[in-house]
Amino acid sequence: MGVRVPQGALLMTQRRYYGDSYTRLFSSELSSIAPAEGGYAAILEATYFYPTSGGQPHDTGRLGDAGVLDVSVRESDEAVVHLLDRAVEPGPVEGHIDWSRRFDHMQQHTGQHILSQAFVRCADAPTIGFHLGTERVSIDLGSSDLSDARIAEAETLANQIVSGNAGVRAWFPEPGELESLALRKQPDVKGPIRVVAIGDFDLSACGGTHVASTGEIGLIAVLGTERLKRGVRIEFLCGGRARSDYASKHAILQEVAVSLTCSPAELGTSVARLKDALQQARKSLAAHRERELDAEAEQLLARATRRNGIRVVTAAWSERPIEEAKGLAQRLTSASGVVALLGIAGARTQLLLGRSEDAEFDLKPVVERVLADLGGGRGGGSRLWQGAAGPADLASVERALAAGFALIPGAAR
Repeated sequence: MGVRVPQGALLMTQRRYYGDSYTRLFSSELSSIAPAEGGYAAILEATYFYPTSGGQPHDTGRLGDAGVLDVSVRESDEAVVHLLDRAVEPGPVEGHIDWSRRFDHMQQHTGQHILSQAFVRCADAPTIGFHLGTERVSIDLGSSDLSDARIAEAETLANQIVSGNAGVRAWFPEPGELESLALRKQPDVKGPIRVVAIGDFDLSACGGTHVASTGEIGLIAVLGTERLKRGVRIEFLCGGRARSDYASKHAILQEVAVSLTCSPAELGTSVARLKDALQQARKSLAAHRERELDAEAEQLLARATRRNGIRVVTAAWSERPIEEAKGLAQRLTSASGVVALLGIAGARTQLLLGRSEDAEFDLKPVVERVLADLGGGRGGGSRLWQGAAGPADLASVERALAAGFALIPGAAR
């Protein structure tokens, strides 16, 4: 995140946040204001409002009576543009930065520098991407092989730097001094470069806002990882966000422990016991359901209509799970001399049409007739055909199955 400071931008807008991240109330001169998409674009002679850049979001707050909705750098001359929700008269104006948002960004961004350097030292994994969102923060590491042990080691080292309360310094080195600095990543821009030093632990080119000492970060907590094609994404939180995340998770932990009548330390054992009980219950339920389907298949066979030595079973339901109907079709067609015509009515009609292996009967005309009546396409299959048609009510499905039944040799017309 190297920062080039164009001379034109310094004349257009003095960026005072470079030298002071803690000022939250300031006075300046509003040099211009004009209608813009979403509000009014205002330019100050000098500003402490940070514009979106380098992965860090913009500040918000107020300019006079107007709310500051967005802050950005104009590409044409790199002036800092403040998007306001209402017009403000040019001239002297007071700026008020939303401190909670600013300080949160300072904690997250400084914590990112520390964590990035920790991964370099512990796993030789350079940071190739950084994102500071409204809820989560992440860095992308250029390493495809990063173990849990290395991640934990880097997190521990980062928090040691935090608790050591190292000083944080941001400045624009002279060219000769810049060349002598061992930056974590060399910037690819020309012109004055701003450098942020965290004690003797990290040196990075960066234009963001940072805390004055690492103790202000409070805590760096790694939340999880995601494998990427180009490496690994590390999701983490710092400071107030990390404490809020801890409080939320602790409350959930306590609530679950109370519901399971155990202590938080016993949750692992209690959850494992519940998991085993659930697996056993699922097995018992599945076995019970299999017995129910066996009995239902026997009942359907007992009511089957005989045609030329073939037992024909027709049945239709509303909104029945397709897996249950399929289980019935498989049971029915595994018996000798059976043709099964089954359907499920609903928003998407489901059909299961099949015959036993010894039932020498061409099922294709039946399938095509049922589909035609329900507005479906052509169907096929030698023994068991599963398909779908458009929406239909139960009566329509029963009529279609009856039309297919009529095509079976010996069936009543």
